[in-house]
Amino acid sequence: MIDLAQLPPEGATASGAAASLDLGDGTVLRDASWRVRVLPSDGDYFLEVKGAAVWEGACSRCLEPLDLSLELESRFLGSRDAALVSGGNHVIGSQDLDVVFLPEPAVDEEALAVEHFQLHAPMHPLCREDCAGLCPQCGKNWNKGPCSCRPDIVKEPGALAKALSGLKLNLEGD
Repeated sequence: MIDLAQLPPEGATASGAAASLDLGDGTVLRDASWRVRVLPSDGDYFLEVKGAAVWEGACSRCLEPLDLSLELESRFLGSRDAALVSGGNHVIGSQDLDVVFLPEPAVDEEALAVEHFQLHAPMHPLCREDCAGLCPQCGKNWNKGPCSCRPDIVKEPGALAKALSGLKLNLEGD
């Protein structure tokens, strides 16, 4: 924990590591390490979060296990002033940084690092860009070869296609 009330002018740094962190959505971070730096900044706080981990989850198309390397580097401005976050004006310099309200008197570096790993985790991870996915009828992984299911029957045209098919266009300009 980094105590904001006791923060020296040069700031403070805290590091951590974990062999495994459950992200709560069926995914896990393995071999995670992070470093959080907090610097005072005109009554507010400049925060920097850096880390690396291996994200363990599943391909969103074929559901095969998937490991992806995550590298994170985030910088933002934190404030204990709720009025500042709710709409006050604050000049933060040449960079456009988000202002994050810090409700606690201390920063939990592990919780902050896990939050940023979650933000950097893939939303729809793929084992490979051309992943073929699963057969919707039998569930076979098409990356391992075709299945013996019938190909989908030609779908009926939608309502818009039916409506447009009844129109006759006069392209001769009469």
